[in-house]
Amino acid sequence: MGAASSPATAADLCLPARRRARGFTLIEVMIALGLLLVGGLSILSVFTLAVVHRVERDLEAKLDLLRPEARTLAQDAVDKAPADKAPAPISDQPLSQPGFSVSATFSRSPNGDPAYVAHVQIAYRGKVPRQGRLPPLWLYRSTFDLPR
Repeated sequence: MGAASSPATAADLCLPARRRARGFTLIEVMIALGLLLVGGLSILSVFTLAVVHRVERDLEAKLDLLRPEARTLAQDAVDKAPADKAPAPISDQPLSQPGFSVSATFSRSPNGDPAYVAHVQIAYRGKVPRQGRLPPLWLYRSTFDLPR
């Protein structure tokens, strides 16, 4: 009964000290750190993507507010132009939201009607985002040319 009930058996005493030690090997620690690194980078990339989408949503919300204002400025330029001349281009005119400006060029309608086609761009801090390019606006004079 003595040999079987003793805490250290004869086989355990013959093993080297390295085999008896209980702990993590360097390989196990490296594998665990590698898995943590992959998981951390995955989570970080998701957060980065969420921040980019948030900034784009905020920009789009502000552009939704500014598009009617840009259209009004373009219409005002068409109305102020003499009847026989093209409207003067608009260049970096500030808008109601800080940091935003509008530019517009005008050309005659290719259909031969009295409309002008406005090509409007809304810039944020000097750069035109993809959403800042408005589709061509077909604008007619909203004032009458009365004889003098």
